[in-house]
Amino acid sequence: MGLFDKFRKAKEPERIREAGLIFCLEGDPQKALDQVDELFHTQSRGDACTMTLHNGDMEIALLAHGGSEENERGRYAREQLQGAWGCVYQNEGAPLEIRRNLMYHLRQCEGVFQVIFSFDSTGGKETEEKERQIRKILFDITAALQGVITFGNGLAFFDGQGRLILDREGKSGVKFYLPAEIPVPDDWKDLALKESLDRRDRSVVRLREAGIYVTPWLPLLDENEEQQGRTLEEVCGRAAALLAVALYSECRVGEKMSYEEAREFVAPIIEAYGADEFFSPDERKYLEDADSTEQTQIQYAWQYENLWVMEWALGLTDDLFWPDRICDVPGCAGIMQKYPDLKALIRGGKLRSRRRLLDEADLIYRLHWACVDARVMGLPAPCGVDAGVVMERHRALFWLAGCDGMCPWDDVDLST
Repeated sequence: MGLFDKFRKAKEPERIREAGLIFCLEGDPQKALDQVDELFHTQSRGDACTMTLHNGDMEIALLAHGGSEENERGRYAREQLQGAWGCVYQNEGAPLEIRRNLMYHLRQCEGVFQVIFSFDSTGGKETEEKERQIRKILFDITAALQGVITFGNGLAFFDGQGRLILDREGKSGVKFYLPAEIPVPDDWKDLALKESLDRRDRSVVRLREAGIYVTPWLPLLDENEEQQGRTLEEVCGRAAALLAVALYSECRVGEKMSYEEAREFVAPIIEAYGADEFFSPDERKYLEDADSTEQTQIQYAWQYENLWVMEWALGLTDDLFWPDRICDVPGCAGIMQKYPDLKALIRGGKLRSRRRLLDEADLIYRLHWACVDARVMGLPAPCGVDAGVVMERHRALFWLAGCDGMCPWDDVDLST
């Protein structure tokens, strides 16, 4: 063989090996592999937790791990899931909403696929093409499992369409990202009223349109026909009480009035509306406390937000705006000025239907969950929402719709 023949000899193929991880919702390894079987109708199952896919010299080995397993596989899954979540949590340079929703996605994942793939290649375009083919298969598996996938060092996350969700530099290939979710079981839904499920679904759609993820597992608001919500007179009385409390607080905090000056200022308003009859025990205690702290006064100044909801419920305004800002305080007080006493307010108000109130109560309840959950994770409220406004609307709308068994104002449950 001549010298040139040696150079013309075909290059021996090299065996390329790479690895990846798929984080998926399904925590049962056998069920997860069954989903892969449905894609490829393969018989290449090893033991209960492994599968190998072949296409010529290309090979993909899948090892399924369930986070609930009390064995080495379970520990591996939990460690990988925790590590991936921590990696995203610490990526502070990432777009906030994409980072937040990827954290939600990973938090719901209960299983991990360890992926090892290999192929023969002489390099260059052959390597690129075979990698492309294998990644396409893995992306299909990721989509079927409603998961996310990483390759190599695991610092870049991709969805089932092969789009980059987030990498270590905080870059993303998507403008908008919402996680997959574990659906509620059919027997859970079978016990619920259709109206309640439909209301939940409408709320979820509205929140998703705003880019906000909320778990579907939150309780439903039942439409109990025995409870008709508050009467027109009750709502008007509550509006009067809120006006007096909010104005008094504004006098103390904003105008720096003394206790006596502030009480003197609101006294005619309390008398005109007969508001003294409608104060809750906590409100009455606050109004009678000459030594209330500034923090307490600020807290009660938030009652303008509740008053705005009462005005909306009474049909005095149609602007129940998205809660990303505080209400127009002068405008809120100005609405009440048009109805200078309780009789005028009752004549001018027309209470919205309980179903309408329940719709808004359901929406704000789920949005409040998102705000609280964000706070627990050390993140701001989602998509610029004002968490304080959301909490006060939760109180007002639950009271209006009677969601807590028609409980008194002070006893409305604000837990999520």
